[in-house]
Amino acid sequence: MTKKPRNTAGLFLRKFKKITDSSYKVKKIPFNLSVLFFLLLFVFIGGKVWWKESLKPFDPSKQTKISFVIRKGEPISLVASRLKEEGLIKSPVFFKVYLMIQGLSKKIQAGTYQLSASMTPMEISGLFIKGTNDQWVTIIEGLRQEQIGAQLIKSGFAVNPKDWQEKVISEGLEGRIFPDSYLFPKDAKEETILKIIASNFEKKVISGLKEEIAESKLSFEDALILASIVEREARTETDRKIVAGILLKRLQNNWPLQVDASVQYAVASQRCRNSYDPNCDWWPKSLSKNDLKISSPFNSYLNQGLPPGPICNPGLSSIKAALSPKESSYWFYISDLEGKMHYAKTSEEHAQNIGRYLLR
Repeated sequence: MTKKPRNTAGLFLRKFKKITDSSYKVKKIPFNLSVLFFLLLFVFIGGKVWWKESLKPFDPSKQTKISFVIRKGEPISLVASRLKEEGLIKSPVFFKVYLMIQGLSKKIQAGTYQLSASMTPMEISGLFIKGTNDQWVTIIEGLRQEQIGAQLIKSGFAVNPKDWQEKVISEGLEGRIFPDSYLFPKDAKEETILKIIASNFEKKVISGLKEEIAESKLSFEDALILASIVEREARTETDRKIVAGILLKRLQNNWPLQVDASVQYAVASQRCRNSYDPNCDWWPKSLSKNDLKISSPFNSYLNQGLPPGPICNPGLSSIKAALSPKESSYWFYISDLEGKMHYAKTSEEHAQNIGRYLLR
């Protein structure tokens, strides 16, 4: 049998392809390594420049200090982001990484710090680690300014009750001492405390409710007065909106508001204001017939329209209710002995509610 001739040309081509492919792969490997090397070098140099720049102050020429508050339990990522927003550091990522490398992430202390853009991240973090001699104070909704002053004194702050009241009254701050949890420097006096509160009010109310304020049927000052009444009259968010709507409707129809809370304010103002007594009954629960006839612009039984100013310091919910009240067919309301609201469309229904829920 004759052998089939070998296809030498085909064999040569296959071997040549194998050799060229192998040669190509050998050449390709060094090329990829060189790209990787230069890429790593670029990242290293770029990272070094970024790190060096991030170590510098945000603005060395800006010496003005601002108050920066760290709340208890606030995540370091949020602290870093707020530092960037306030123009105090260049990179929140760097700040977090730096604290992690130094093992300081969990050593940041809550407090009010005075910081400037001329400070380095190391200086800022150093203050955060050292901490401050600050103290938390929670101001609840519905208190008069006198009660808040007494609370600050009881908490150990160097607040003079007479100076506190005179400053609040002269600057028209009743209604603007915004209820919230605050971190005050332990040595803070009236001016510092009120400045911190004013900043919070500006942020959460004036700026935070900008659209609601613009769309309200009332001026902001009148809305704040209405909110202070709503705060003392209603307990829940739903009731606050309904009560605000009832009171606004009475105002628009020239009805007297006939709100007990305004009379309580008037009575206590005459009995307690000059005593500076923290134990004075600032909100008398029982009002006599003579109390309802008290001569005061705050007596909403004798005077039409809103009182001349807020009767307490309302919270955000009551302010929102005053700015955006709920319309209803009701004209009257009462709060029973358990604090539940009962509404009425007519004076007859209102009288029945009084007999049923208040004269039991």
